[in-house]
Amino acid sequence: MTPSELPAVLPVALTLRGRTCLVVGGGRVATDKVRTLLAADARVHVVSPTVTEELGQLVSEREDVTWRAGEFAITDLDEVRLVVTATANRDVDDRIYASADERGLWVNSADDPERCSFYLTGTVRRDPVVVAITTAGASPAMARYLRERLDAYLEAELGDVARILYDVRREILAADEGSEGRPWSAAITDELFALVRDGRLDDARQYVRARVAP
Repeated sequence: MTPSELPAVLPVALTLRGRTCLVVGGGRVATDKVRTLLAADARVHVVSPTVTEELGQLVSEREDVTWRAGEFAITDLDEVRLVVTATANRDVDDRIYASADERGLWVNSADDPERCSFYLTGTVRRDPVVVAITTAGASPAMARYLRERLDAYLEAELGDVARILYDVRREILAADEGSEGRPWSAAITDELFALVRDGRLDDARQYVRARVAP
């Protein structure tokens, strides 16, 4: 696949809480995919004859991870929202992709961009802020490089700042006052980050309120 043939992609943020995702495979790559899905609050069902020790521990400790020991069957696609296949067997992965795509399910085939209808991104998390990086399957190594650069650069306080902005926005909406058109960008300043960094969260909320007041 030449660079000109790489697909254009639409970045989206899926809400997977309470939704079941299928992971076929039980090795290291599959284990990484399971952890990625769990970070998005998905429920994960694993199908594989064997699993890594880490994945087996997740199955034993968490109610949102289940495992069927065996080979992939078409019925494994029932009642799932998306599929990740990481069997290291191209023929098996191809069959899974074809079967899932026929049902209209989104499929990610590990290390096989031509058999992907979606790509798992490199992510930097400062929950609820999530920065996603994709190269449309061109180079997972570059996505990892960018993730590490951004992780080192982005402030640790981003998540707390986002929650404060969310709280103030909810207060405004609860008071039947519109939140649109307010100067939210004027509230996101180094001073706000400094207040959060110092643990002065109430002062930070008041700072935002004052900045976005009509």
